[in-house]
Amino acid sequence: MEIIMKKLIAIVALLGFASFAQANDSFVVNAKFYDNKNLIGSPILVVNSNEEASVSVDNSYSFALTVTPIDDSTVSLATDLKLGGKHMAPSLVVEIGKEASINVDGKELSVLVSKSSS
Repeated sequence: MEIIMKKLIAIVALLGFASFAQANDSFVVNAKFYDNKNLIGSPILVVNSNEEASVSVDNSYSFALTVTPIDDSTVSLATDLKLGGKHMAPSLVVEIGKEASINVDGKELSVLVSKSSS
């Protein structure tokens, strides 16, 4: 009985560590912003999971996002982009390592998410 309890405790501890490790993942987000097919900005952000990161450049653009892991290969992005007098806040589910984009009235947001090596 004691051996079984020790194994159960070890499994619970391991599962707790695994979920803790996933909760503290960080991601590199390569973003590109286009206004009528003209590249306006291409910031690279390192984002901790479930924490907001943002960048803005004078009156060109303002961008904020939160990355939430779904599983080992997919994340959810909550974004907020102000570009060329327009505001859009799309939520996207993207596959890690694959570029995704959204275009609204000539304003385009393209993102490529990868796991941070740190």
